[in-house]
Amino acid sequence: MNIKLDDLEVNNYMIYQDRDAFCFGLDSVLLANFFLNNINMVNDSVNVCDLCSGNLIIPLIIYAKRKKYNLNSVKISAFEIDNDQVIISNKSLDYNLKNDKDIKDDIKVYNEDIKNIIINKDKYKNLYNTFDAITVNPPYIKSGSGEFNENDKISVAKHEVYLSFNDIVEVSKLLLKSNKKLFIIHRTERLTEISNILYKNDFRIKTLQFIHPKKNKPSNLVLIIAVKGAKDGLKVLEPIIVFDEKDKYTNEILSIYGKDGFKSLL
Repeated sequence: MNIKLDDLEVNNYMIYQDRDAFCFGLDSVLLANFFLNNINMVNDSVNVCDLCSGNLIIPLIIYAKRKKYNLNSVKISAFEIDNDQVIISNKSLDYNLKNDKDIKDDIKVYNEDIKNIIINKDKYKNLYNTFDAITVNPPYIKSGSGEFNENDKISVAKHEVYLSFNDIVEVSKLLLKSNKKLFIIHRTERLTEISNILYKNDFRIKTLQFIHPKKNKPSNLVLIIAVKGAKDGLKVLEPIIVFDEKDKYTNEILSIYGKDGFKSLL
């Protein structure tokens, strides 16, 4: 592993990343911010599950920003199949104890294949119907599409080889309370398929926000809120534009994460 410590530029929080594995990108930052803007549980205790957690980027951003969004109590369970990423995640939690002495009580990392939550019901039934929200930045590329190297951790993180989107939705259905939210970021080109899988599992897409690389370019990513057991009814938010005409980050992107915060993404 080639581990480096990066500054999140959020309330002095830091994150360890393995430069030889899959480091976080703008999509994870946007999803964490999307969650914070749409969770709508002010001053409540929020029980969150982060699937495909990687190096813990989404839970760390949520936790670092929670007080700004009046989330007084946030408990996060993060599931990650890669043991090395789990080691790095716990290392980040240890480092950030200086910011929050409760962080290791409030964020728990599980080295687990989430398909086992479906398979081993006796072991995991205590988690069923317990979460107020789920966040997931899943593998984007369908199995059999594009080049894949099973010995390359970046390739594994991008492809649905060990975990399909259908698996993620089935797990989410078990874990979420009724009428609670599943927050997703995914490729826009797969939106029809995603909608069908969600519908089949009793989720309804309630909110969409399309992400465009530039104003005159088609959307390549989409932020999704799907609600378990909800009725039909869809809201489409104003799109997010990443780069301006000078190929610089737009003011909206900079306001989400801060001008210096993108050093770790470059």
